[in-house]
Amino acid sequence: MILDKISNQSLYSSIHSNFQQVFDFIKNNDLMNMELGKHIIDGEKVFVMLMEYTTQERLKCKCETHKKYIDIQYMIQGEEYIGLKTRHKEQASTPYNKEGDFMFYKLSKLPVLPLKEKHFAIFFPDDIHQTMIQIEEPKKLRKAVFKVLQ
Repeated sequence: MILDKISNQSLYSSIHSNFQQVFDFIKNNDLMNMELGKHIIDGEKVFVMLMEYTTQERLKCKCETHKKYIDIQYMIQGEEYIGLKTRHKEQASTPYNKEGDFMFYKLSKLPVLPLKEKHFAIFFPDDIHQTMIQIEEPKKLRKAVFKVLQ
């Protein structure tokens, strides 16, 4: 897992051949005013889901991993806590959903870090992550979740 501000994106472009497409998309588009939903960047290799939601109590938030895609989550407006840990021997509580590329876990008390405006988090397939967690109280946010094929 990587958590950093977008101004440091150049440090991470060389990790994966398609990461630069994500950072260019963030730089060259008005994400605040772009229509919510799925936007194709490079076919199924790189796409983004623009979403808005209200953060909630930690107990209501799901823990997940992916097999096929790396997540790059960029906070456009607002903030949330993200829970995270490296997957070791944890067993998924749901079967792998191939179409949605996710498995859920029933875990509690993951360490949390804040994901703030103009910051991003990169979640690799071994990163269990829990998003949507409120900071102090429920608040609305706008976020871009980029999916990068491994």
